[in-house]
Amino acid sequence: MKFTIGEAERRQRSRNVGWGLLFSLLLAGIVAYQNYRYPQEYNDVLLWSVVGFVILANLISYYRHRRYLTKIRQHFLELEPGRLVFCTGDDRSELDLEQIAALRLFRAGPRLRHIQILLKNQRGIRLEGYQDLDELARLLAEQIPPEKIMQK
Repeated sequence: MKFTIGEAERRQRSRNVGWGLLFSLLLAGIVAYQNYRYPQEYNDVLLWSVVGFVILANLISYYRHRRYLTKIRQHFLELEPGRLVFCTGDDRSELDLEQIAALRLFRAGPRLRHIQILLKNQRGIRLEGYQDLDELARLLAEQIPPEKIMQK
């Protein structure tokens, strides 16, 4: 079965980038106002440092967000017997389900927020934003011993 990132997750991430831009502009506006009002305490060096940081941080955020949106269109998970396959474009990696030390299901009320997979080598994988995440968790739980599954 194939699992892809849902449209709601894409919208949420875009909204988060927008909130970051709004708060950055608010910060720059406050510093600019204070620079106008109290030029001794809020000098031009502070003003231009904040403005430069806000511009740079938002450009980086926007670039990373665009890259994420481009890659996510080609990304999907496939759950096959005994393995979980991650595909993005031509890249394909497989996780043998025998390598899973723990499967943690994080819920907010009745809704499954994300799945955390802890591997035997102490590395972790977080699965979130996929469409039908509950079904993915159910199918994973069928292939993993019950003592390795934790609800949080």
